[in-house]
Parts: sequence; structure tokens; C-alpha cells
Amino acid sequence: MPDLQEFYVGYLGLSPRHARFVRVAVPTLLWLLAIVAGLGAWQQRDPGDATWETGATRTWTGVLRATPYPMLETDNGTFLLVRQGKHGAQPDLANLDGRQASVEGWRLQRDGRRMIELAPDNAIIAPAEPVDTSPTTHPAPDPIPLGSATLRGEIMDAKCYLGAMKPGEGKAHKPCATLCIDAGIPPVLVTRDADGRASYYLLTTPDGGPANALVHAHIGEPVEVRGPLTRRGDVLLLAVESVEFLR
Repeated sequence: MPDLQEFYVGYLGLSPRHARFVRVAVPTLLWLLAIVAGLGAWQQRDPGDATWETGATRTWTGVLRATPYPMLETDNGTFLLVRQGKHGAQPDLANLDGRQASVEGWRLQRDGRRMIELAPDNAIIAPAEPVDTSPTTHPAPDPIPLGSATLRGEIMDAKCYLGAMKPGEGKAHKPCATLCIDAGIPPVLVTRDADGRASYYLLTTPDGGPANALVHAHIGEPVEVRGPLTRRGDVLLLAVESVEFLR
């Protein structure tokens, strides 16, 4: 006959055999889970030091630029401008290109590159001087040509990579980056040198316009981009003449 003490009965204590098994099996499984979780975390890419200040809004003052992407030029450098969610800020700059203005929102930044997510208010951009029909009061400085460039890196949406998502890059983030860029978020090419230091290039069309549609098929993949390189203030602009996947 079978040993009835080896059967499990819910309202009775464990049999000695079952108790010995549980004492060994449960700690072993917990250690295995901890090891697997640690290995998974160790294999993840470093998300970087990007930050997104989501507390109280702040206000910045400078000159607005509508092209190739909405920007605010301040005494402390240039800020890209976007709206909340996956939306560019192009509609918010109507008739304000080149004007001195105050902007309210939240800052995103990474490696010295900065962006402002505009607060959800119809009056978030308040002209600091009267808006009339006269020409722009603050013409954009002429870009400084830096010659033709061939650069290898990854095309990302600037908002996620500068802090809205971590790590905000790679194939896992490609669907999100594609939605953001298609909705007007500026596309940026990020390259790295031999020491891992990143450089950022805002992508434009050959005629200096937004390159969102032009780079749609190449987002979130290793690519090689060729075209004229210019500098405007502290922003590097790469006009996309060709873009190819790296094999």
C-alpha cells in the first residue's frame, strides 16, 4: 500500500518529504530568478544622463525661429521647441518667427542639447514686443558652412532621446521614434566617436526645410548620411542629400 503520509492534504501539515523539497526548491528558484533578472539588467544599454524636468513650469526668453524646426535662441544657447505628446510646435509659431518672446514649459536635456516642451496653454508663447506686419525684427544669423560630411549613426526623434524616454534609441524604440518624427518632432542624427562621445546633427532637406518625411524609412537604424554641414549658433545642421542603411 502507498504511504498515506506522502499525499498532500490541504488541512494537514506537509509530509517530511514534501517539506524537505520545499525548503530546497523555493530558495533555489528565488536565487535563479534574481540571477536571471541581474543578467537581463546588465545586458541593457546605458540609458545615458538625459533628464526631463516634469515639475513646475519655467519661463525662458529669447528669439523664436520657425525653420527648419521651432527653436528659441537665448543668451544661454538654443532650445528646440515641441508640444506635449508626439507633436511638433510648428503651429504655435505662426507670425512669430524672428520675434523676441517668452516661452513657458518643461526642459529636456542631454549632453548639452536642450529642448522645451511647451505648456498646454494657448498663450504659452507671449511676444515680448508687438507683433505687426513689419519684417522680422531679428533676422536669423547666416549659417557657417563646414563643408560636405559623411556621417554614420542613428536617426532618432529629438524629444525622446533628450529625456522623454530612456534610452530612447535603437530598434526597440523605432516605432515610437517614427510616430514622433512623423508628427513633427525634429529628427536628429546621433554619432559616436571611438570613446563613445556623442555628437548631434539636426537633419534638414537640401533646401533647408524639415527632413521628417525624407528620413521616415531610416529611423532607428544604423545609417550613413551624406550632405553639406553647417553651424547656426550652437546647432549643427546636416542637409540630407543621401541616406543609406549600414550593412
